[in-house]
Amino acid sequence: MPAYDRRHYRGDYHRRARAVRDAANADSSTRCWRCGDTARHGDPWQAGHLRDGDLTSPLAAEHRSCNGRAGAALTNGRREPRSRDW
Repeated sequence: MPAYDRRHYRGDYHRRARAVRDAANADSSTRCWRCGDTARHGDPWQAGHLRDGDLTSPLAAEHRSCNGRAGAALTNGRREPRSRDW
């Protein structure tokens, strides 16, 4: 699966993601499922998959920074190894 997969945005993904974000924003005790912290100023809630890379995985609230870091790690882990060290 490429790093950006349009299948991700088909069906009811947007509705489910919005529900997760809205619930997190409405409850100040919400904790990021990745890092365990509550809301951070300047780091909004996003809906992240509980199983990275699995489009059928349930969604849970996580910080934008946590979601981005996990996505980068997944994408970087899928890259072909370099032919030589630079």
